[in-house]
Amino acid sequence: MCRLVLMNKQGEKEINRRYGLSQYLKYLEESYGGHGNGFIAVKNKKIVSYSKGINLDVRDIANQLKNTEYDWAIFHTRLASVGSKNDRNCHPFIKGRNIIAMNGTEDSVSFLSDAKDITDTEAILDIMSKYNLGLAALTNLNSIFVGFQNGEPFMVANNTRNIMLLYKKENDAIIFASEFPKNLRKDIYEFKECYVWNNDAINENIIKKYKPSKPVSISKWYDYYGFDEVYGQGYFKRSNEAGDKYAV
Repeated sequence: MCRLVLMNKQGEKEINRRYGLSQYLKYLEESYGGHGNGFIAVKNKKIVSYSKGINLDVRDIANQLKNTEYDWAIFHTRLASVGSKNDRNCHPFIKGRNIIAMNGTEDSVSFLSDAKDITDTEAILDIMSKYNLGLAALTNLNSIFVGFQNGEPFMVANNTRNIMLLYKKENDAIIFASEFPKNLRKDIYEFKECYVWNNDAINENIIKKYKPSKPVSISKWYDYYGFDEVYGQGYFKRSNEAGDKYAV
């Protein structure tokens, strides 16, 4: 799994006021990332700032975002599952007027990602661009997607367990993110059902206040574990150092 963010400028200011932008990006990186970071900022449907790489520091990203005037921005920190650990395979990816970042693993495109030695995310972007597919195509997959199509921001959540929303009406702050620190509970929502957002009004009928769930204790460990119910993907992580108990 990776961690990602799609936010407007008001959302950036809100998270910076409550927690600190640099600290928040570091929190995400340390949660399920660290194999490369990337960001992109768009204003008036044009890219105004963009960088990614395995050595790109979240503090530099935070400073760049805070000093850039933009409408919407994406941050992504990668936990490599498909594709080598290199600068090219960091998110987001750009092809023509399509920009995309993903949280998840999509085995259905493994033939293409393996053949081209690219990530499954870039393989999906290649297919979308080649066949001029819209966002509806992403609803056939199981991951979380954020990006820009023709300059407009979007979020596609087919796995609602892996995306949350900071939404503050008073200042129009919007942040779609993989997670938020547990002490940030005000104005944090989760989704009742799968959701496709394309820079329209937030559908308040399908969001509910976020309530942190209790940790799940696991008493027996093997060399690898896979939590389909927790993460919604068959993602495996080495756990030799975890000990006899672990809180998810």
